[in-house]
Amino acid sequence: MNATISAGRPVFALLLVLSLTHAVIDLTSGAVIALLPALREAYALDYAMVGLIPLFANLTSTFTQPFFGIISDRSEMRWLLPLSLALAGLGLAAVGFLTNYWLVLAAVMISSLGGAAFHPEGAHAAHNLAGERRAQAMAIYSVGGNLGYALGPGFAAALIAAFGLRGTAFAALMPVLLAAVLIRLLPRWRAREQEAVARKREHEEPGATNWTGTVLITLVVIVRSIIHLGMTTYLPFFWIDVLGNDPATAGLVQMTYLLAGVLGTLLGAPLADRFGTKPVLVASFALLLPVQAVLSTLEGWPLLACLFVAGFLVVSTFTTTLVMTQEYMPRSLGLASGLNLGLAFGMGGVGTSVLGVVADHFGVLVVMRCIASLVVPALLLTLALPRVRAKRA
Repeated sequence: MNATISAGRPVFALLLVLSLTHAVIDLTSGAVIALLPALREAYALDYAMVGLIPLFANLTSTFTQPFFGIISDRSEMRWLLPLSLALAGLGLAAVGFLTNYWLVLAAVMISSLGGAAFHPEGAHAAHNLAGERRAQAMAIYSVGGNLGYALGPGFAAALIAAFGLRGTAFAALMPVLLAAVLIRLLPRWRAREQEAVARKREHEEPGATNWTGTVLITLVVIVRSIIHLGMTTYLPFFWIDVLGNDPATAGLVQMTYLLAGVLGTLLGAPLADRFGTKPVLVASFALLLPVQAVLSTLEGWPLLACLFVAGFLVVSTFTTTLVMTQEYMPRSLGLASGLNLGLAFGMGGVGTSVLGVVADHFGVLVVMRCIASLVVPALLLTLALPRVRAKRA
């Protein structure tokens, strides 16, 4: 094995720290999604107003992550990592103590701003620490985010069950404590990262930006994000309103879908390194097509099994699309991460709000069918992606 991953325990340890930080950041995002049913009840919201909450969160990321990415390319600022943790945790903690719907939106935006600051900087650092097996290195980084996002709904549901909406106060504990740990690690961090970058430059030279690939992969991520955010946002309402299940179990259903994605990330990365990113991405969407098509016709255990497979396939593409975006923009890694994790993913929030309007007029079942139909353009766009490899020195 090449790489920085095998270059020594210190570098691998830094990837694990990045993964843990990513987990805590995205746990706050997953928790916000799980708060939606409780917020709907507390403020008597319709589906469109519920959809505005993830929309505001994602628009914050959409317009700020590319900005943070450009800054990261020009001047790496690892101090943003602990600052982003504090913002994400404190913003979420405030949600349960506010008495106005619009103030809740503002708190969600502050929490989302923390995630926006973290993702380009974190992805840039992970890329610097990666060797030839980029997908595996990025999977270590990404799996933390997937795991945190998957645990977020259950975490929030447990806090609400025990303390009501004010239980969100406990959401600030982990981010603030981890931020303090990161502040102590920062002096050692940069030296290890510079060593890893020096080793990488001995093997390859970054090429020019492939704009065709960049535009196409951005469109793929936008469509994929509408599918993913649509599922995580409206799956609880499908479970409760369409199937008539206990609202207390909705968070666990979300967690089934998202935890499957953690497994997909871990297993998909080695396949991407072995067979290439594009073939694995095409296979993921091709397999997802029939699964998503039948999902809304099922209930009970067959539905849970189908959700597990769908979550596995959808979330497994996260690492692959991030690696491909960085390959298309090898000289602008921060901006690449900002486009992939911010602009493109954030546009999924716009699609989610549109799905909220569809739900109000036609019902949640129609929303689930709309989500299934989006797999077709995702697959077609993926087939059009060009292959890109870095130049060898």
